[in-house]
Amino acid sequence: MLTYKVVLAVKEPQYLEALLHYVHASEFGDRLRIIGFTRTESFLEYMSGDERPDLVVGDGELLEPWLRNEEAACPWKRLGSGGDPAAELAKYQPLPELLGAVLQACQKDGSRARIAEQRGEGALTIGFVSAVGGSGKTTAAVNMAKQLGGMGLSVFYLNLEALNSSAVFSRQNRKAEDAQRLPQLLYEMKAAAEMKSSEAIPLESFVVSHPAMKCDWFEPVHNRNEILQLGKADVLRLMDMLSRSGSYDVVIVDTDSGLNERTAAVMEGCRHLVWILLDDLIHMFKSGQQLSYLERGNPGNFAEWCAKSRFIVNRFVGELANPLPEAIPNIDGVLPYIPSWKQSSNEELLLSSPIFQRDILKLCRELLGDDLPGGSGVRAYG
Repeated sequence: MLTYKVVLAVKEPQYLEALLHYVHASEFGDRLRIIGFTRTESFLEYMSGDERPDLVVGDGELLEPWLRNEEAACPWKRLGSGGDPAAELAKYQPLPELLGAVLQACQKDGSRARIAEQRGEGALTIGFVSAVGGSGKTTAAVNMAKQLGGMGLSVFYLNLEALNSSAVFSRQNRKAEDAQRLPQLLYEMKAAAEMKSSEAIPLESFVVSHPAMKCDWFEPVHNRNEILQLGKADVLRLMDMLSRSGSYDVVIVDTDSGLNERTAAVMEGCRHLVWILLDDLIHMFKSGQQLSYLERGNPGNFAEWCAKSRFIVNRFVGELANPLPEAIPNIDGVLPYIPSWKQSSNEELLLSSPIFQRDILKLCRELLGDDLPGGSGVRAYG
């Protein structure tokens, strides 16, 4: 588990004291090492030294003298109203949300080498697919995003469903205009393609942070036609942009059950595929039919898809009651049945099952191997 060093510069000693006390007593104590300042002179003296933090967060009044320095090349966020997500964090919000946003900013913008940078290639892309709706595909994908984000990786969760199931995991402090960010990005991508522009589109103004899921995402759109109109080439271009942005270690892509152009793009463009199955007669039959259809339609690509696929049985209760389709040689893992989820009206419970997270972690280890962070960090101090 990575520990990030954060410099916090605020005018109010009471604010700094309360935040540091919370960090020490919470789960963030193993993730964030915070060095606090309330005086401009002390802050500037520290920043002029040899050490460089992963992130600087502070009031504009204290940051301004440092930012005027041409050598201020360290990632930073201003504490304010949160109106400009690319440069600001909301100063007065619940501490878990604030610290979650700080942690995600470290993971996204920090100076540490990321998986993609170490490999010299884009982020790892993992696609979640299923032949039948209601398999728990989105719940598994979102839990993986939370697991990896909580371990120190920078994660983007991309939902391409016509009816976005992840919208149930609502984000605090969201604004109505946030739902327009993805459509605006898609418009700019289309305009750039028509003009044959090779200039990269900065993502910061289009993505939003989801503290509970510990990842970035696009706020679900209001008009589902924005998603339905996406073709295979559009989705491949969007995934490539996210992967090569340099901001993320892992991009998790969640798409519709069944076959359409978005699913075809995920199957072609993702480095890993996670097929979610249910031990149910109809589900196994439909899964077999879909895989057989893919094999008949394109035998060459089918072999490639199978090679990068993991077949996971969700809601597993101890042993399989139904035979696997011929196209599935064996099961690569299972996710447990959680009875308390059956009649739950609290979406937070879907992200907080230790048993489910345990088996999600096994899948993460299989997919990421040595790239998965391990170990423990040091306690935070002020």
